Amino acid sequence: MKLSSIILKIVEKMDGQRSLNASLHVLRGKRSGQTIQDVDYFSIKPFFSLLPKLQESTFLEAVNELNSHELIIEKQGIIYLTQKGRLASAQLPEFRFDGWNYRGQIETFNLRLLLLVQTLSQVRLSKNSFLPITNDRNVQQFIKELLRNLPATRQKTAALLAAELQSCIKQSEMSELQATVISHRLTGAEASGWTWEQLEEALEESRNSLQLELLEGLHRIIALSETTDYARKLPILHKLAEGIRIETPLTESTVITKKLFDQGLSIDEIAVVRKLRSSTIEDHITEIATNDKDFPILQFVELIDLEAVQDEVNRNEVKRLRLLKEKFPHLSYFQLRLILSTAKGERV
Repeated sequence: MKLSSIILKIVEKMDGQRSLNASLHVLRGKRSGQTIQDVDYFSIKPFFSLLPKLQESTFLEAVNELNSHELIIEKQGIIYLTQKGRLASAQLPEFRFDGWNYRGQIETFNLRLLLLVQTLSQVRLSKNSFLPITNDRNVQQFIKELLRNLPATRQKTAALLAAELQSCIKQSEMSELQATVISHRLTGAEASGWTWEQLEEALEESRNSLQLELLEGLHRIIALSETTDYARKLPILHKLAEGIRIETPLTESTVITKKLFDQGLSIDEIAVVRKLRSSTIEDHITEIATNDKDFPILQFVELIDLEAVQDEVNRNEVKRLRLLKEKFPHLSYFQLRLILSTAKGERV
C-alpha cells in the first residue's frame, strides 16, 4: 500500500474542485470548517485524520510520484485526475479505513495492544518487573484496570488473547502482509518486536508502505472487535477498543459553541461570550451544520438563495467556493459553505 494511492483516491473524490493542500488537510485531520465540510461533502471520511503527523515532505514525495506517472495534473492551483489517473484509481483495492470515527485514537489502541501482549508474556514467565513498551500513563493505567477486571488467570488470559487475535485477523479478512506486520511488531518476554528497518529488509517494502498496512490492519481489528456481535467472541479485544471510536463528530470547542447557539445566541454574541473571533464561530457553525441534517439553515440564508446555489451545484457540479462566489456575489463565503453543507455527497 502506498501513500500515493490513498492521495489518488482522495483526489478522485475532489476531482477539479480543490487544491493539493486540501488532500493534505484531510489526511492530517485539520479541524477547519472548510476541511470538515469537504470530508462530508466529498465522502472522504475514511481518510480524515488518517495520518495526523504526516510530514509535508512525505506528502509531496507521494504527489511527485503521481505526477511522474501522469496520474494527476494541476491547473490554476486545482488538482485534476488525468484519464490515466482515473483508470489507475479504478484498479485500486478497497481501503478499509475509518479515519473519521477513530481520528487520533489508533495509536492509543496500538499501544494498549502492545503493552497488554508484553505484560501477559512477562507474567507467564513470572516476571513481574519489566520496562513497559510505552511510558503513556493513561495506557498503563488502562491495562492495569483491564487485567484487574478480567476473571481469568493471567496464564489463561494470554491464551485467550492469542486465540482472539488469530480469530480477528481471519474474520477481518486483512491481508497476509498486514497480519505479518502486526504480529512482528508485538513484543514478548523473550522476543522484541521487529524494528521498521528489519521489516523493510525482510518484506522488501518501504517503511511508509508497511506503516500504512499496519494502520489498516488495526482499523480492521477495531472495527470488528468494537461491534456488539463480537463483544462475546472477542471480549479482550472488545475491551481494548473501548473509547477508541469518537462518540461525537464535533470538536470540544464546537460543542461549547453549539450549546450557546442552541440557547439562541447569535454568532457575534457567541464570539463575545467565548472571546473568539467571529470567523472562528462561523467555522464552528459550519461544522455543526455539516453534522446536523436538521440544522436551521434558513436562519442564515434566504430560501431563494439556498435553492439557487443548490441548483447551480447540481446542474454544473460546481463545488469551488470561489466560483460560487463569482456567481452569487451577494452571499458571503460563510453562507455558501453552509449551503454546501446541505447538498452533501453520498454518505459514508
